[in-house]
Amino acid sequence: MNPGYGGGPGAGQNPQDKKRIREAEMRKLYANSWAVELMKAPCARPGFCLYASLCSPCVAWQQRKKQMYGSLQGYTCCNGGSCISGRCGEQNNPELCLACEVFWCFPSSVATTRYLIQDEQRVMNTQCDNGIIGFMLLMNQLACIFRVAAMVSNDDSIEQAADILDCISDMTYCSVCACMQTQQEAQIDFRNESMTPQQQVFQAPQVQRMAAYETQPGMYGAAPPQQPQQPQPQFPKV
Repeated sequence: MNPGYGGGPGAGQNPQDKKRIREAEMRKLYANSWAVELMKAPCARPGFCLYASLCSPCVAWQQRKKQMYGSLQGYTCCNGGSCISGRCGEQNNPELCLACEVFWCFPSSVATTRYLIQDEQRVMNTQCDNGIIGFMLLMNQLACIFRVAAMVSNDDSIEQAADILDCISDMTYCSVCACMQTQQEAQIDFRNESMTPQQQVFQAPQVQRMAAYETQPGMYGAAPPQQPQQPQPQFPKV
């Protein structure tokens, strides 16, 4: 999932925009592939995919904590990607804040976990993955455009078209999002199963932001100073 940021006059002038552009460009250079392809995720883990379809926010909460090695130390809302990140008392009660995030900012929450997985394990989407995710976003945008057009024009035919697009958009989003969460779960499990007993004691980074991996060697970044570096598991190449 490698969306482009900016794109208009003056885009990228804001420091936050520059950071997002840099991260998006960096993800295009990753050489590892997902353990399970997006289209094959439902067949690979049908039970989990059904669970994600029925209770996506619960999966989003569990997956973020699992991605952070079972600890929410250093957690910030949407990994610093929103205007309220770091201002919601995340350090005092990160689990409650994460629960609010997955319910109120669900799309951003799923995307944030996906970015964390990609940045940590150097995983790049396939063209097929990007096409499926792009189609989901396109349907959401079309449904929104038609809904606004129906409100402005008061045309019954446009209203009916907007209703149809809303249904298609909702079904597409629910199905693709569940597949994404299933793919992400398989990747986190692959990471955990590939780690040695010494690596399994590695705790979540002090800061949730994975930008540190841009400059640190190793698949999971540098270990704490008091721990020796361990050999990293090999991931399949694209």
